[in-house]
Amino acid sequence: MWKYLVILVLCTCRPAFSKTPEEWKSRVIYQILTDRFAHSEQSPEEECSELYEYCGGTFKGIENNLDYITGLGANAIWISPFVENTELGFHGYWPKNIYEVNPNFGSSQDLKDLITACHDRDVWVMADLVLNHMGYQHGCHWSGCPLENTNNFTGYAPFDNEAHFHPYCEIDWSNEESENVQTCWLAFLPDLNQTNPDVHELLIDWVTSLTTDYGFDGYRLDFVKGISFDFWQDVDEAVDSYTIGEAYDGNTEKVASYQGPLDSVLSFPMYFTLESIYQWNDKEGMDKIHDQLALEATTYTDTTILGGFLDNHDRARFLSHNSDVTSLKNALVYLMMARWIPIIYYGTELGFDGGNDPQNRESMWPHFDTEHELYKFISALNTYRSSLGQTFINSEQEESVYDEKFYSFTRHETFVAITNEGSGSADITRTVTDSNFAEGTVLVNILDETDTVEVKDSQFEVTLTKGEPKIYGIDVTSSTSRLYANFLTAILLSSLVTLLSNFV
Repeated sequence: MWKYLVILVLCTCRPAFSKTPEEWKSRVIYQILTDRFAHSEQSPEEECSELYEYCGGTFKGIENNLDYITGLGANAIWISPFVENTELGFHGYWPKNIYEVNPNFGSSQDLKDLITACHDRDVWVMADLVLNHMGYQHGCHWSGCPLENTNNFTGYAPFDNEAHFHPYCEIDWSNEESENVQTCWLAFLPDLNQTNPDVHELLIDWVTSLTTDYGFDGYRLDFVKGISFDFWQDVDEAVDSYTIGEAYDGNTEKVASYQGPLDSVLSFPMYFTLESIYQWNDKEGMDKIHDQLALEATTYTDTTILGGFLDNHDRARFLSHNSDVTSLKNALVYLMMARWIPIIYYGTELGFDGGNDPQNRESMWPHFDTEHELYKFISALNTYRSSLGQTFINSEQEESVYDEKFYSFTRHETFVAITNEGSGSADITRTVTDSNFAEGTVLVNILDETDTVEVKDSQFEVTLTKGEPKIYGIDVTSSTSRLYANFLTAILLSSLVTLLSNFV
């Protein structure tokens, strides 16, 4: 009996919805700005034009459109900060009262209903937490704040005392190694002093309660460069779930330093690498991916749980710099097939091309369209990715041929080839000699099943036509593939027999 009591204790010491970094590897995340996604009832027939103001999106609006999200192949959502904000804080990053849900998005029960509806579909929910600062004081804005207003903390909860904040000063971005990034005010936002015992305790108590009170599965943490490693370590331990930090920086060593205090970080250095490859007028070569991966292998603790992305709410969208949809498809193939946790920013699947903030924070309405070329493309990638199961998730990303115009890799019986040459390019042909595919294996392009290649003399040839990416999977109807499949089946059956015999 005692062993069952021990098992019971072990199983109940962790919150029911806590998810580990290892478990999050199975997720494809869809990032949402709640205010911009959907209204509770019928959304307007015209898109929101006042992008600095609230547009009317709600938790109920997200819940009503979960079919759209799962149809894309996403099985997790990252929602923008949900707490009550100061004036015009539609995005959620200007907290006013951390204990209250933003009434523009709905009630706390609406948020709980959304999370329950997600869990009913095996969709996990990531909360976005702002622990560095509070929202703007009266008379203040991102362009400035009168000095006499910087000591007025009326209306904030629970931080309404001057002692809760660092004294006003501006961050010196030319010297990020100094303490001023952690003690000065980001864009005139009142900077919380986490070394104050009261502030530390209140924040840690609050984040500790969120998983139990709401059932969040993971946490994205805003502006991690603004707070010490020690504090982030305390947060990571308190939430007891997957944590991923926003260290908005292109310096790999600097970003990687936050993986340790936190489980993971958003992969900004690779984002900037892909931006240089696909979006710059004088674009870099495809082999820059190899260079970045080599650097990451020596700096990050675990690259497999990084959050990969092409668009987000702080950067101009991919298509705003490069309108070629074929180029975006190539980048999307890398996003979805590389070994990390992919994040799709809402609207990318509909070809949104907004520029800098707030143009990159468009309303989804009236644009919902499951027949859009990019929606169907991403859905197809996710369907294939999902079909490969846990073996794919655990597989290595083994680089193959790469050069200035071509990059390729293999993951679990899948060969991926991409380019940045665009839709108007000439054919790009490369011979692959270092794959692990057996002689005679037939590979089928999952994006065009009429496109096949066969491994002959331990090599095969790949041609990218008009800049289109290719994903080759094993053709299970070929003789070699059938033999391999039968071999795997025999191993599985043998293992099953052994397992069953242990119970006899």
